[in-house]
Amino acid sequence: MTVDDIKSQGRRAIADSFMKDAQREATPWRSRADFAFEALYLYSLSALGEQAVIYEHPDARVLTSAAEKLDMTAEQIGPAVEYLEHRYDPAIPDNGSAYRELLTIAKLLGAEK
Repeated sequence: MTVDDIKSQGRRAIADSFMKDAQREATPWRSRADFAFEALYLYSLSALGEQAVIYEHPDARVLTSAAEKLDMTAEQIGPAVEYLEHRYDPAIPDNGSAYRELLTIAKLLGAEK
């Protein structure tokens, strides 16, 4: 097992934890959306393996490259790219409205091994 394999497994394990948090009903919607996004981002990094080190994070190209590698369409990964684009923008408040889309994408990425 290579160092990159170990890192990928570690990222998947952390992503799995974020998925549990994302699905916890007592958690506010915004936090659930953030947890789902973190999970899908880590699943994306895991899918990229050794290529994950070439990006400065967070980077939307991680999402699009992983989607391409896993035969996902731009339309499928689009909500995650958009969420990242506005995640830290105080002018665009988010109440977690993207949660369901992000969780669906995270589940798709998490199913890939």
